[in-house]
Order: sequence, then structure tokens, then C-alpha cells
Amino acid sequence: MLQLRFVGAYFLLGLVGWSLANFVMDVVTVGKKMHQIPCTKCRFFTGDYRLKCTVNPHFANTEEAIGCSDYYQT
Repeated sequence: MLQLRFVGAYFLLGLVGWSLANFVMDVVTVGKKMHQIPCTKCRFFTGDYRLKCTVNPHFANTEEAIGCSDYYQT
């Protein structure tokens, strides 16, 4: 009976470790994608929360802005 408890405890520890590893990999994946957004280096980016971009305000700082055709580096 005591061995079954150890197996259950190790199983739970393994499950927590696996979940934590998946969480870290997801965070890294999303972080890499967010670093591809060029808005903060664009000439039309204002930095104001009311109007982030003067050309494409609906797409500023979103994943849709990754391939922005109006991107102009300062």
C-alpha cells in the first residue's frame, strides 16, 4: 500500500512538471511572435494609448501588424 502512495505522488509531481514545461514553451512561443510586431519602431507609431498608429490604428500592436505594408522605420 505504501508503494502505491509513492507511485501516486510521483505521478502527480510528473504531471505538474509536464504542465509547467508546456506553460513555459507556450510563453516562449507567444513571446517570439510578439517580438515580430514592428509597430514600436515605425515612424507612424505615436505611443499614445488613444491613437497608437496614425495609418492603421485598428491593427497597431496586434499580430495583424506583423506584415504591415505601411511600416516605415525611423
